[in-house]
Amino acid sequence: MASEEAKIYEQVVRNTVTQKIMETLESGEKTLSELVKAVNELVPEPLDDLIIKLYLSQLEMEGLIEKKDKGGEAAYNVTDKWKSLSSAGKG
Repeated sequence: MASEEAKIYEQVVRNTVTQKIMETLESGEKTLSELVKAVNELVPEPLDDLIIKLYLSQLEMEGLIEKKDKGGEAAYNVTDKWKSLSSAGKG
């Protein structure tokens, strides 16, 4: 794994919220509300939807997730870039 890719992977897995988002998305496409629910089951005090959107925006800018419109609500998926980073990081 290239140095920059390793750095991105480490940043994701060292942050509890981003790690939970990525783990949740690895099982398939999820809506914003599903991701908010998954993250809020993990943290002691619920995070506002806006905070989760900021995390998602950062992951999208890094090219690790992609966003699409699903009946008026945003839905997210992991990208091939994340799949590659994840398999290299775990292996």
